[in-house]
Amino acid sequence: MKNVLAKLVLVSFALLSSACSKPQESAEPSSAESQVSSVAPVSSVTPTSSQTPSSAPAVVENQLSNSQGLVVKFNKTGAKIDSINFGSKKIAENGFTVGRCANRIANGKFTLGGTECNVTKNDGNHSLHGGGRQWSGTFANSNWTKVSQDASSIKFSFHSADKADGYPGNMDMTVTYSLNDKGDLSIEYSATSDKDTLCNPTNHLYMSLNGSTSYSGIKLWIDADNYTPLSNKLPTGDISPVAGTQFDYSSEKAFDSSKNYDDNYVLKANPSNECRKVATMTGSVAKVDAYTDRAGLQLYKENNGKICLETQQFPDAINHPNFLEYGTTILKAGETFKSKTIYHFELGEK
Repeated sequence: MKNVLAKLVLVSFALLSSACSKPQESAEPSSAESQVSSVAPVSSVTPTSSQTPSSAPAVVENQLSNSQGLVVKFNKTGAKIDSINFGSKKIAENGFTVGRCANRIANGKFTLGGTECNVTKNDGNHSLHGGGRQWSGTFANSNWTKVSQDASSIKFSFHSADKADGYPGNMDMTVTYSLNDKGDLSIEYSATSDKDTLCNPTNHLYMSLNGSTSYSGIKLWIDADNYTPLSNKLPTGDISPVAGTQFDYSSEKAFDSSKNYDDNYVLKANPSNECRKVATMTGSVAKVDAYTDRAGLQLYKENNGKICLETQQFPDAINHPNFLEYGTTILKAGETFKSKTIYHFELGEK
């Protein structure tokens, strides 16, 4: 009996020793342990709302850019496009916002609701781009308020007081620029007034698609069969065909830089009032397609290889009742003016 008790004591002691000993480091982990070891480290988990994913595009003050190499810089003065670069080449600049009413108003005078309005004359005896001290107008020379900016858009606002430059009504306008990876630079206007007034803004973007001062090889197409002839810079009120004139770009052709241009094209009808492609201009560095919901397009040639394609209602429309067929420049009190223009940029012909 004593021998049996002794053996039981020895077995118990051996079991206790085994339970307290350190496991061998060469032992294989269990399947559960293998699954735990494959979990990603804490540093790779999804960021919280206070963190910014590394893939999110950075917001650069007063600048928008895309993956195609387009860089657009802005300035609060005139809510303008300071410059557009495609890679290392500058292809556009000085795209300031003009208004209240783009282009010319004859003798700085019009009648609205039975009341004669006299607006500032800044182009000889006429008002140009809303009047003001300089030919480019008050909107272009004033500091706008930057309302907001994110990685793909920037928004500016401006308050034009009642009787400013002779225009009736307190007008509030916003301009929102957006840029996407397809190369679309969108310009959206919105405006309201507490009195009937005129509203016909545009962007006076100077484009040099060769990235230089040269017009060589520039090609142009405008979706218009007619234009509004001028007399002393003012519309005569006529609608005339472009066929057989220097203004005929109804099919794409080389831009005639020997001619001067500051002329309004009557774009083909747009019953849906939606943005549609109305012009294409191609240079060696860049190509641009212009889209708009407006009825007119001003072709303006500056020196040094610069060309403007300004979307608008017709010049001096308030003084030509027949132009109403193509759209009004009158903004009624309490209503909201909205318009959109898109400049689609891509690489040009090499």
